[in-house]
Amino acid sequence: MRTNCMYVFAFFLLFTLGCHGNKNEGYIEEDKLGLIDASVKSEETNLKEKADYANLQPGKAETIDRAFENAPPLIPHTTIGFFPIKMKNNICFSCHLPDKIEKSGAVAIPATHFTSLRPEMVEVDGILQFEEEEDVHIQELDTTNFAYFNCSQCHVPQTDVTVDIENLFTPEFREEFGLEKSDLSEKLIEGVEK
Repeated sequence: MRTNCMYVFAFFLLFTLGCHGNKNEGYIEEDKLGLIDASVKSEETNLKEKADYANLQPGKAETIDRAFENAPPLIPHTTIGFFPIKMKNNICFSCHLPDKIEKSGAVAIPATHFTSLRPEMVEVDGILQFEEEEDVHIQELDTTNFAYFNCSQCHVPQTDVTVDIENLFTPEFREEFGLEKSDLSEKLIEGVEK
């Protein structure tokens, strides 16, 4: 009985405090959110500076180092006419597939893009389940893993833009080459292995 009274008192106290406080205290108007002075619902946004994306042809631009270890590299050249990227129509493949890089001089698509981490599923009594009892499933593929067909889901054109927020992030690389190159293929299941 005493416990029930304590619950009733606690509920009453919270209800009273909740109703009594100033409802506008700490409230921020929508047009004051963020770093721009515009409505967050507006499609018309006044940025102080518009991004000036690289307009250079492939092989002509200077690349920006990776932001963190094994980060997807930025696209250093123009992407005008590259979109939309489709599974069976990907212009990036014309230069970045491993068998094209000698002629194009481009950076090859890494081995991770030719790897599947999805285990095989089998139907048992009408229920889909994993075929194998493995902790980590890695299958090397003969073609690119089409889960990665849309290059722009990870890789974006590089640009130099000024933002009103100081960037306090300091990347730490375990390998000296980490700014320019990835070793994700070798470390793909790092932290998962037993």
